[in-house]
Amino acid sequence: MIYLLAFVLAVWSTWRVSKQIFAKSTLDFVPGPLRASFFTGNLSQLLDSQGWDFHTQIGERFGPVVRINGFFGRPWLYIFDPLALQHIVKDTATYDELPWYLQSNCILLGPGVLSVTGTHRKQRKMFTPPFASRHLRGLDPVFYSVTRNLVNAISLCAGDDTQDVDILQWMSRAALELIGQTGLGHSFDPLTQDVSNAYSDAVKNFAPVATSGEVMLLRQLTPLVGSFGPAWLRRWLVEKVPIAGVQKPIHISDTLHLQTSELLRDKKAAVLVNGTTNDIMSALLQANTEASNEDVLPDDQLLGQISSILFAAMDTTSNATSRILHLLAQHPHIQDRLRREVIQARAAAGGDLDYDQLHALLYLDAVCRETLRLYPPAPQTFRGTMQDAVLPLSQPIRGTDGSTIKQLTIPRGTNIIIAIMACNCSKALWGEDAREWKPERWLAPLPATMENAAIPGVYSHIMTFLGGGRSCIGLTFAQLEMNFVLSELLASFVFEPSTTPVFWNLSGITFPSASLKSTKPELWLRVRQLSAE
Repeated sequence: MIYLLAFVLAVWSTWRVSKQIFAKSTLDFVPGPLRASFFTGNLSQLLDSQGWDFHTQIGERFGPVVRINGFFGRPWLYIFDPLALQHIVKDTATYDELPWYLQSNCILLGPGVLSVTGTHRKQRKMFTPPFASRHLRGLDPVFYSVTRNLVNAISLCAGDDTQDVDILQWMSRAALELIGQTGLGHSFDPLTQDVSNAYSDAVKNFAPVATSGEVMLLRQLTPLVGSFGPAWLRRWLVEKVPIAGVQKPIHISDTLHLQTSELLRDKKAAVLVNGTTNDIMSALLQANTEASNEDVLPDDQLLGQISSILFAAMDTTSNATSRILHLLAQHPHIQDRLRREVIQARAAAGGDLDYDQLHALLYLDAVCRETLRLYPPAPQTFRGTMQDAVLPLSQPIRGTDGSTIKQLTIPRGTNIIIAIMACNCSKALWGEDAREWKPERWLAPLPATMENAAIPGVYSHIMTFLGGGRSCIGLTFAQLEMNFVLSELLASFVFEPSTTPVFWNLSGITFPSASLKSTKPELWLRVRQLSAE
């Protein structure tokens, strides 16, 4: 099936890539792996759910600029050179999200910040103030209310004995409730029963389905399908595709759209009756009413914003928090040290820790930073050249013809992979222990090579939250959520490995499953209440 999809895509795009295939450029001499397939090149390895070794090997073997073979040998670039990344993330006129990626996101999530180009800056400008620390400082009561409901729910699951608990399910439900209450002024899930939530399930399953290897190949056909007849005909044709990987995103998208439409309608009505409240969506609606005519967001973009906010805020953070708990279960001495820090800080404060006190927990911060460095929720992202470009490199690379390449001449339409994980784990920058999970590294000065590299990320010299105009708006919110959730859980429970296996899957957003063939997100840990010790 993958070969057939690749063939269709290749036939459609032959006219675009023939020049790149037959005309010589510096890309032809960039080192990289031999293609694994005549049709798909290295893409099946790049998008393999267990392709971790492939990413590690190409980064260590070929260095910070790697040529990847796409369809029929079309060259892609896999980049984690710091200077090159600076240009790629900051110059959005030359390097921007790939058209097929944006268009398929728009179909699945609506025209929100994850799906648009021309209106991206306008949408982002409206979103920035509600996600700023000044606004978030006043949300402590909401965070404590939700996290305490979470603790009570897990306590019921664990009982008085040690029990296996699907931690990811609870992290996802808590993340949805937190962004629901703080972002939309809406409660999705009171966290009182161990029952599934249709909306939570849809958001949680979005990334595993929509960014699987097969669907990512299909999504590259979006520009072709998007110009084929009216919307109702395109919908009918897609529904007739006999591939489960196509039908699942349709169902998920329908669930998201139905729920967000109801949310927007209810929120508008509530604002008219009661005025704005202290949540992000109220602030957005208020900003929209005060905006000039050219800056007003229509309803379809507001719907896209809701879906984009909920997906981005729930999926990445819940998976990151689950990863931290999984690592703490595997490293009990680190878990014990972190728990002591939290409990001692609470004792010194005489009760709950506020925004600033949570951010002052140095070891908690170190654990979070190290996990986000080594295990970024999104290990890679894609860009394309919107015009011919010359990309400088921080260090020359040796071409396959023996030449020294100091800069790359890149034709318009070239696909670029921003290798987030490879940049975060570069031994040239972080030292020989770069691939080890060592929270203590953040309690000492960073290596000089790291400090001098000028990584363009917006967080801690790493690329986890990207940089430039498409950096993560919710960075501060994500940090706050992890701090609240982890401090509450560690003060209440001990986490240990379960006998149920855990496999972390490489995807648009990494997720854990209980078997290699499963796409069901789940992570089981043994949980024991501290009071039961």
